[in-house]
Amino acid sequence: MNQKGVIHLVLLLVLIVAVALSGSVYFGLIKNPLSYLPFNLPLVNQGPKVDLKTEYKNPFDQKTQYVNPFETYKNPFVVNR
Repeated sequence: MNQKGVIHLVLLLVLIVAVALSGSVYFGLIKNPLSYLPFNLPLVNQGPKVDLKTEYKNPFDQKTQYVNPFETYKNPFVVNR
């Protein structure tokens, strides 16, 4: 067998082992071996915890807001005053 055939067989074998190992980790047959490394970064899964509000309350008083009497564009979202 020539040298090119041996290299192709070795690459095919490495590919098969990599697919089998990743499939075993994905389906939970073995635990992820990379989780045991000492340089595992805990910052990846951590993030700021922000509570989102579903209701918005306008902090400004509607009576004190400025309305331009000379405005030519009529905004449909502005209530008639």
